[in-house]
Amino acid sequence: MQTSHTSSASTASRDEDYDVIVVGSGAAALLAAARAADFGGRVLILEKEAKFGGNSAMSGGGVWVPNNPDIGAVGISDSETDAFAYLRAVIPADQIADDIIWTYIRSAPRMIAYLGRLGVPYSPVAKYPDYYPDVAGWKPGGRTMDCAPVDGRQLGYHLPRMRQMPPASKAFGHINLSITEASKVQAVAPGWQRIAATAVLRYMFDIGARLRGARDRRLCMGEALVARLYLAVRQRGIELRLSSPVSALASEGGRVSGVMVGGEGGEPRLLRARRGVIVAAGGFEKSPAMRRAHLAAPTSPDWSAGSAGNTGDLIDAGRQVGAATGLMNEAWWAPSVRWGDRTVILFFEKSKPGLMIVDRRGERFMNESITYNSYGKCIYGENYDNAERVPAFVIFDARYRARYMFGGLLQSTMSPDWMNPGAFGENGMLTRAATLAELASKLGIDAEGLRASADEMARFARSGVDEKFGRGSDEHDRQYGDEAVAPNPCLGPIDKAPFYGARIYPGDIGTKGGLLINGDGQVLDEAGRAIEGLYAAGNSSASIMGDKYPGAGCTLGPALTIAYRASARAMGANEE
Repeated sequence: MQTSHTSSASTASRDEDYDVIVVGSGAAALLAAARAADFGGRVLILEKEAKFGGNSAMSGGGVWVPNNPDIGAVGISDSETDAFAYLRAVIPADQIADDIIWTYIRSAPRMIAYLGRLGVPYSPVAKYPDYYPDVAGWKPGGRTMDCAPVDGRQLGYHLPRMRQMPPASKAFGHINLSITEASKVQAVAPGWQRIAATAVLRYMFDIGARLRGARDRRLCMGEALVARLYLAVRQRGIELRLSSPVSALASEGGRVSGVMVGGEGGEPRLLRARRGVIVAAGGFEKSPAMRRAHLAAPTSPDWSAGSAGNTGDLIDAGRQVGAATGLMNEAWWAPSVRWGDRTVILFFEKSKPGLMIVDRRGERFMNESITYNSYGKCIYGENYDNAERVPAFVIFDARYRARYMFGGLLQSTMSPDWMNPGAFGENGMLTRAATLAELASKLGIDAEGLRASADEMARFARSGVDEKFGRGSDEHDRQYGDEAVAPNPCLGPIDKAPFYGARIYPGDIGTKGGLLINGDGQVLDEAGRAIEGLYAAGNSSASIMGDKYPGAGCTLGPALTIAYRASARAMGANEE
């Protein structure tokens, strides 16, 4: 079989006619390309940036697959009926129709089986509960699935061309852990020290890699997913062309027939797609103009952990050929803090005891342990019209700092403050003070309000009941609490000096709004009709999860499933 190559725009093939052109190089794009090739298509992948992988390579790599074929292996019983009951209760009916939900439920298990055949094995995570425990059909685990790690040496010289997870998502800023491993370490679960120590020793004794640099060659999470998919793409002889931005979609007779590549610095070139163009090029989280036009204010690309190339180019290109859009005011929200020029997303830290989030008055306004996607409406308000909590402030004390990681900063028992001078001060992530009053002064918070909130939190910690917001009252909250803390693993006093704080923003891991699609990933026009030859998946499309986040992996799960269906539809094949 012909071996593919990763090339730049300057090495374009003379023959510019393809069956399918895929725009983007994240997980959905790579799966779509591989599947189209498996149906006999001649496929080209175009990536705007100089590295491939997009948000997928920077993510946890988890996929949410209800009723997946291996869920019974972790002691969970599931069914299509349970999955529909759960999703229908969580996702607003005026956003996503029943048939789209049923399509996802029935196709996602087939998608995960196809990934296995591609050499991308996934396994269910036993104790990773869905995000809405009070809803019928909820499961305590098993629906979120973890990609098997892979040796980066299999990629050879392509490895440096693949994006990697940010330092805050790695142990010691460099060491990769799987979802299963990381969940135990972050939860300070029994055995977490052994997992961490094993990872450190493995990393240190990979002498060949250490001589070349700091990058861990044991690829996990999103890096493993993208690496394995890229290997599958190479095996199929598919070209991935880097530094090749698509400037427009070409159409003939109302049908999308190809793409225009390049421009500005040179003459744009037409690349033809006989069967279809599949857009999986990410959202618009890094576009200041599109954020201002669509998201709640204030907003900034600096608060997003998305890929720098995600500026909504293909969403705009779709509009130019008549595509409708939806959910443009929504994002995959997540609380973020800034560390110099870096954005750090707080996925797990917010659930630990001894931490609280307050506004400028020093008052709590939310359950800090709630799903991170809910932070958008908690900070901006239910109607996205409240700017008073931007920024909010995360507050914790020395007891928290000693026991838990925060934003990639290891516990002070392992990595004291004096070893991390860059983490504090004007360009650091944290502000430190000897008293709560001093911390309030440094951050611009009302000191009396902050003291009252800390006193209240101490009372809640003693009783085990958060009387205001119910923090720690359900299994989702407790997933990343500290089971060694009683009576509530998510509540602890904030009374031991020194005290720490940071400004916290309504950040995101990508936008949710994009091109409207049907269950086969066909892009729809304003009348709801499919635009022939045009497909979309992932954050380039309006999320089929609506404005909700039902469980970990509900970004990649739908993205991969729609890509799986779209590639089959484009090639005129049966989805199965």
